[in-house]
Amino acid sequence: MDFTWLQSLLYGFLAGLTEIFPVSAQVHKVLLVKFFGTEGTTEFLDFLIHIAVLGGLYVSCRGQLVRISRARALARIPKNRRKRPLDIRTLMDVKLLQTMLIPVIPALFAYQWTFSFKNRLILLSAFLFLNGVMLYVPQFLPSGNKDARNMSHAEGFFIGLGGAAAVLPGISAIGASTSIASVCGADRSYSLNMALLMDMVLTAGFLVVDLIAVFTNGVGTFSFLIFLRYLISAGLAFAATLLAVRLLRMLAAKHTFALFGLYSFGVALFTFILNLMA
Repeated sequence: MDFTWLQSLLYGFLAGLTEIFPVSAQVHKVLLVKFFGTEGTTEFLDFLIHIAVLGGLYVSCRGQLVRISRARALARIPKNRRKRPLDIRTLMDVKLLQTMLIPVIPALFAYQWTFSFKNRLILLSAFLFLNGVMLYVPQFLPSGNKDARNMSHAEGFFIGLGGAAAVLPGISAIGASTSIASVCGADRSYSLNMALLMDMVLTAGFLVVDLIAVFTNGVGTFSFLIFLRYLISAGLAFAATLLAVRLLRMLAAKHTFALFGLYSFGVALFTFILNLMA
């Protein structure tokens, strides 16, 4: 049985929120499908939602992306022909991001291998609990103000490992990477912005996996109304992504993500209880 209109729209909106909020979109999708009592969503809907999330991330990070593009273009111009100085800080951000992506790219190839984990509620509960620990602990650590100018390649690699861990259902890329960055002494707002750029690459990777699944399994039952419902659901995912990024940036500037850690503990307990009842 496919989603109803209400279920599809709710799925799209919550998917957009949880793709950004550090609470694991993968687990929330699994729980929603179980709550709705359906056989599951189609790969085509997930494909459209990931396009929407990627679009929302692009709009939210457009200022950073423009600065990176301009800085790299200027760096390619010979020194004697440059009309303005190099943006060294942005170029260092690019190098840090590249280091963060070193563990992320191989992890994307292991993403399909983790699909079987989604059917094991006890594993989902354990990963959610670990995600909660990573989000809750940083509040007890002193805040830092480091950025790419005073962070090492090793620190960038470990931050990237947090993003790579997001292929495991229950672990949030943004939550894990920003928590590791906090341990390394990075500024919270800065680490969140870098994590959002990294998440764009992850989302693009998930998008490719969705596309392969669509070509492999087909789109299932399809009609104009179903396509329209999917498009509106993706539109809600886009709006939810913009909202979630704005809220996270407000929280990062003043607070830790400890509340999301408590929420992860609650969802972990709920998932564990579902496992006992199964």
